Amino acid sequence: MAQKITMNHRFQCRCGALNGLLSQPHQALRGVCYCKDCRAYAHHLGAASGTHDCLGGAEFVAAQAQHVSFISGIEQLACLSLTEKGLLRWYASCCNTPICNTARHWKVPYVGLIGACLKTDPVAFERSFPRVQMRVNTGSAKQAPPSMRLSTVVSLAGFIPRVMLSSISGAYRKTPFFDQGRGAPVVAVTALSEADRASAYGAA
Repeated sequence: MAQKITMNHRFQCRCGALNGLLSQPHQALRGVCYCKDCRAYAHHLGAASGTHDCLGGAEFVAAQAQHVSFISGIEQLACLSLTEKGLLRWYASCCNTPICNTARHWKVPYVGLIGACLKTDPVAFERSFPRVQMRVNTGSAKQAPPSMRLSTVVSLAGFIPRVMLSSISGAYRKTPFFDQGRGAPVVAVTALSEADRASAYGAA
């Protein structure tokens, strides 16, 4: 019997005020990122224990912006960046739950949804994203994680062309993170001060 494809996967912040849906989860990739930037971000929000494992890795799901929508609590959506030109890191201001990362420009419609906000229902999470397909930035791990070099390359080789096609076709305009007219972030972006950045990286 063919496996049933889940059409939507729910995500939400810790307190439940902000929640949404990821459609077409079978097109997304499940991975683990070990970069120090992600750890610094999580430490700044006070969320490291809920997002990172003992090796310093955070699970994420790579998807396209057109597949992400918010059901309620959009007024809780906030955004920060570790630097003036860094990734946009979106979180729920009500409880400081990391939600996702995006590029600064909406024509790159990649969204990295943080695993913690996707795991409200662990059974549903494993059904939607049954296996880890890639590990990235492993050089920054606290200890060497299991190698997935070939799987990572193969997975990205299938995913990146779909993102590029969205950039060309104009599908990137369907996004809850950027204004449809100007392409500006829907909320003001706060860049960390030098002191806050140093504190966050020190903790990471």
